[in-house]
Amino acid sequence: MTASGERIGWRRPLGRVARGVGIGLAVFIGALALWMVATPEGRVAWRTTLFIPQVVGTLPVNPQPWLMGEPSRQEVFYDTASGRGSADLYAPAGDEVTSGVLLFLGVNPAGRDDPRVVGLAEGLARSGAVVMIPWSEGMTSLRVRPEEIEDLIGAFRYMAAHPRVDAERAGVGGFCVGASLLTVAASDPRISEDVKFVNFFAGYYDARDLAAAVLSESRYYNGVVEPWKPDKLSREVVTAQLIEGMSDAAEAAALSGAFIDGGAPLDAATLSSMSDEARTVHRLLSGPDAAEARRLIDTLPEPSLATLRRISPSESIEGLKARVLIMHDRADGLVPFDESRRLADALAERGDFQHTEFSLFQHLDPTKTVGPLEYAREIGKLYRHMYLVLSELR
Repeated sequence: MTASGERIGWRRPLGRVARGVGIGLAVFIGALALWMVATPEGRVAWRTTLFIPQVVGTLPVNPQPWLMGEPSRQEVFYDTASGRGSADLYAPAGDEVTSGVLLFLGVNPAGRDDPRVVGLAEGLARSGAVVMIPWSEGMTSLRVRPEEIEDLIGAFRYMAAHPRVDAERAGVGGFCVGASLLTVAASDPRISEDVKFVNFFAGYYDARDLAAAVLSESRYYNGVVEPWKPDKLSREVVTAQLIEGMSDAAEAAALSGAFIDGGAPLDAATLSSMSDEARTVHRLLSGPDAAEARRLIDTLPEPSLATLRRISPSESIEGLKARVLIMHDRADGLVPFDESRRLADALAERGDFQHTEFSLFQHLDPTKTVGPLEYAREIGKLYRHMYLVLSELR
């Protein structure tokens, strides 16, 4: 056989292999497309595939706005314990009755027109959910009030009763302090049977443990204490919470001047004239170690402790009926990720929860610089987590 004949002889089997691979690939793509169109799981997978680029700004393309209808946005008002609350309501294009999710952004949230907030809400709305985002004056002023829980119950009731929302498919999702307050609200018997799921993003399980971690600059889990550098915002919130909970206004003002307003430290003579409560708060704000911080917190007056218990999921977890989907970054500087682990431990016996830890987020933004392989793994974990969230909304 000639050299040319040899080349022709090789080309024929290679051509058949290429055609076979092409046919196999076409069949696979067709079967995948059919699965995504014809099955509930496939439709969720498709929506998740489109949703991830919408919220991860580092991906090269974002096809969701091209392929899904433009959602509407309007301001709505609902009853609260103190009067009337304001929220933004995003709804999918059309008039179909669909699922609903109440989002609460927590302390010092980005503004209602922040591109990240709008992008998240529009992404969920394009995925087929009505999204309601309540706006709290207390949260924007760095104050965590137990009254927020009552307001969130009212907000959820409003959303679940909206004509575009199927009340059987209503859930909640919160960030940082917002995640914890929403979890407490979802445990309330007035709505606990109606909340289908809670997406708990970087929240705390017990406010006393969080305060001790922030004030001692340490994180602890299962008896192991490690250094941890809290974000400035966390220290500001905990400091304000402790001082504003004091019973004596003059002493609170003195501590506020020293620890919030940048005034001179209190001298020994001034401290000796103060109440035990004021000296306890002063010591807490002066850098105790983890053991001392927890001991001092336990000696706070009952009204202060009652407030910390009221805003802690640890105190109401028995009433929570919803499925819980937990996500937290291991390098979070606002809330140590051990808090999410403690929540997962509390839910372990019940079993109906998902716990995902990341190394991609800079607190709530998936923008941390990591290597290509780690980035791929992190995006995969985010995809799996959001697939579970969107499955709850289908």
